[in-house]
Amino acid sequence: MARTKKIKLTNLLVNTENYRFETVASQKEALDKMLDNQNDFLFNLAEHIMEFGLNPNDSIQVIASAHDKNYYIVLEGNRRTTCLKFLNNPDLIEGAKYLSLKRKFKKLNEVNKDRLVSEVDCVIYDDPKEADIWIGLKHGYGKYGTGTDGWDPLQKQRFGEKTEGKTSTSIQIIKLLKASPDVPAEIKSNVEKINTTNLDRLIDDPDVRTFLGIEFNNGTIQSKIDEKEVVKGLTQVVKDILDPKFTVKKIYDKDARKDYIQNFHKASIPDTSIAAGKLWQINSSSSASPVVASKPASSIKSKPIPTERKKLIPKTCGMSINNPKVNAIYHELMDIDVTRHTNAVAVLFRVFVELSVDSYVEEHSLTPTPSPSAAKSGMNLQQKINVVANHLDTKKWADQAICKGVKSSVKDSNDILGLDTWHAYVHNNRFSPKAENLIITWDNMQDFMVILWNNIK
Repeated sequence: MARTKKIKLTNLLVNTENYRFETVASQKEALDKMLDNQNDFLFNLAEHIMEFGLNPNDSIQVIASAHDKNYYIVLEGNRRTTCLKFLNNPDLIEGAKYLSLKRKFKKLNEVNKDRLVSEVDCVIYDDPKEADIWIGLKHGYGKYGTGTDGWDPLQKQRFGEKTEGKTSTSIQIIKLLKASPDVPAEIKSNVEKINTTNLDRLIDDPDVRTFLGIEFNNGTIQSKIDEKEVVKGLTQVVKDILDPKFTVKKIYDKDARKDYIQNFHKASIPDTSIAAGKLWQINSSSSASPVVASKPASSIKSKPIPTERKKLIPKTCGMSINNPKVNAIYHELMDIDVTRHTNAVAVLFRVFVELSVDSYVEEHSLTPTPSPSAAKSGMNLQQKINVVANHLDTKKWADQAICKGVKSSVKDSNDILGLDTWHAYVHNNRFSPKAENLIITWDNMQDFMVILWNNIK
């Protein structure tokens, strides 16, 4: 009969007969095998645990050790147990091969020193065969329908839209086509059956986006091209991918995608010379209608369209900054013409964000170890933004949605707010920012930045 109990982490033993690998002889070997099998995935899981805690719907399942009743062998949850052990003692990670991973665990340990998990809610079984019934179902072993029914990519994207407020590329395209009067009924009725992995692979290619007359701004599809022309091209893309004869080989790499657009159905090629009245974007809310910049949304809240201004920060932004250097940069970003000095503004914008975040981290002593400055704390920009967002959220100084939105954006490599984009502004000699993108980025960050400086004395 199963029962629940809080068990000290030090009393949990990683299973030496874990189904993930062959049987090993010791705890060290079990940890090393898990490390070899999972590598960086362990750190991703550790970060998630530190941010959200352990999954309350999925307890670690154990059985008492036959050699010492004070210890328990983990039957289900060995990855989580390994993560927690590494978090509490990063020195368990041995070998030059994992030096980088060990450093990351050490930093995570330092940042969360006061919140490390020392005991875990566990389900204890008297007989491991009882646990095997549920472990098998969880991992897809058993009659179809009895275990957890996994989501397909589109279902996962719908979940992400609801929980993170970020609508995937595929869902945006599906909404646009289903709402358009120019799309055949057959395509509308079948569009949700599309292989979203193939669709994303195509649309993620900047050359394909240029060909179709669309671009990404903060994860949202936007266009300056007439909507009918964009719909025409996207309809053909969906039609192609829905064709049973279509395979990923046709779009697998850059050369294949180049061939794909060169052989595109001629009647469906978008005429990118036909401009829209103004920049428009696909609404990421429950409405399937595209949002046109010249038509304000009604009750549905959409992502901001860049206003027709030439300065990154609008004069209407009221921000009190007590740091002389940061304040000077703030006013420069209100004065410099971003349409004429785009690269300069991009670099200065990144500097402004990092110095602002550093000021907050230092004001509230949020560095992982005693450090003279946030710049020397060892944290990168994404980590510092996450620390600040978590602190603002915990203190209830900022709306949770604002904090979650910023955190989600900085970790998304395709997002304008993504860390890769920030680095590219400074370090990539082939990457040229767009004035509109910079303005959109500021519009999406403004509330966060205002709240940040409001909480620095």
